[in-house]
Amino acid sequence: MRKRFDFPAYLPDQLPRNVLTRAVNVLPAADGYRSVRSVASISEPLQANFAGGVSYISSGGTAYLLAGTAVGLERYTSGIWSQLITGMTVTGRWRFAQFGDYAIGVNGVETKVVDLNAGTATALAGAPSGTSIAVVGNQVVIGQADGNKLKVKWSAFNDHTGWTDAVDQAGFQIMLDGGEVQGLAGGEYGIILQRFALTRMSLSGDNLAPFTFQQVTNNVGCASKASIVQAGRTVFFLSDRGFMALDDGQALRPIGNEKFDQSFRDTISPNDYEKLWAAVDPKRSLVFWGIPGSPGRIWVYNWVLDRASTIEVGFSGIFSGYETSQTLEGVAAIYPDLDAMPYSLDDPRFQGGDPRLYLATPDNRIGAFSGPTLPATLEMGWVEPTGAQVSRIRALWPITDAVEGVRVTVDARQQMGALAETAQGVRMQTSGRVPVRARGRYVAVTVQHDAGSLWGYSQGFDLEYDAGGLR
Repeated sequence: MRKRFDFPAYLPDQLPRNVLTRAVNVLPAADGYRSVRSVASISEPLQANFAGGVSYISSGGTAYLLAGTAVGLERYTSGIWSQLITGMTVTGRWRFAQFGDYAIGVNGVETKVVDLNAGTATALAGAPSGTSIAVVGNQVVIGQADGNKLKVKWSAFNDHTGWTDAVDQAGFQIMLDGGEVQGLAGGEYGIILQRFALTRMSLSGDNLAPFTFQQVTNNVGCASKASIVQAGRTVFFLSDRGFMALDDGQALRPIGNEKFDQSFRDTISPNDYEKLWAAVDPKRSLVFWGIPGSPGRIWVYNWVLDRASTIEVGFSGIFSGYETSQTLEGVAAIYPDLDAMPYSLDDPRFQGGDPRLYLATPDNRIGAFSGPTLPATLEMGWVEPTGAQVSRIRALWPITDAVEGVRVTVDARQQMGALAETAQGVRMQTSGRVPVRARGRYVAVTVQHDAGSLWGYSQGFDLEYDAGGLR
């Protein structure tokens, strides 16, 4: 007999039956799981430890990659890091927001502004320090302004340089209910994520009081500043109840409950929540939460498919951005003979702007998932091919586009808690068949793809077996 088993969702928090208990170095897809490439560096090391990154495109179409460090701010152009700001002492994170042709960065010490057209950076005169930043409507908003954990302060209307209270709609709000301001999300309205509440910040149309504040909930708050990430009108974050998504500033829903929340808690102590990094893949419907290390671990969630997976790779930070633009000097380094260059200088390939997910490596280089494939593991919980009868397993046929580099382990038992009859690491033959010999009522299958092997998807497997008796 032959029966097909598609890989189910990765649900490590549930009983290990008819679910994936491990999904390592894969991405969830509608028809199974896809490969993940290793991190390939695109830059030389930063001058100091990475503390936050961002990429913006100016109105002229030029893409800028910026990295905040423990001592300042650097810009990446044509393979070279140039220091825009030095001499700082930053112990927290850099966080950024774009306001027109300016990138504004907060770090808990001093607010800086980068002129994207001029390529220069200075202190933003009059602006408060802060730990979070967003643009709401036509105003810049800073959280934990001036070191006050309950204070939210906003700039003048359509003016990131105006910070005098009550002048041109500039002002502030002390969030007396809901606890510490953990972070902000922007857009046509703002979301203030507090320790024990979520508050919506809406435009009022009143020049004297330009914003109104309404609590979305007062029984769910944000447990980690580092977990907050925004994708369009949805804000993702970690709460005391697990991972949450806030849609359209009003609909709150759990996304990890009975799925991967407990697995996350078993891995990460609450004392390490602020070590997390969060980012959205700008090309796919994926949000990443990672704890750095060598290797570190990343939880990946696809909000369209409502499926998750994990990645294990060395990194020190994650952020989303764009490919950077090439200067004339950078193009000349690639094509020394410009007359023989096969493209014109105004070709779009030199302007950058292609969305990418970036990682900072442990040695403070910036890289992307563009290297050879990582070793992948898909471990399935118990299934019963013949119900209450014993199954005599003869072979498996992995459903994948890989032609080599596939190994299969079969764990077959009469009782789930009994001793296993296991076929370890049997490799797929050129025919696509994996010969195994195992016997039991309960069967658990693990499919592994070797590092560097060529494959794009892994959907499941066909199980070749005979039905036996009841024991």
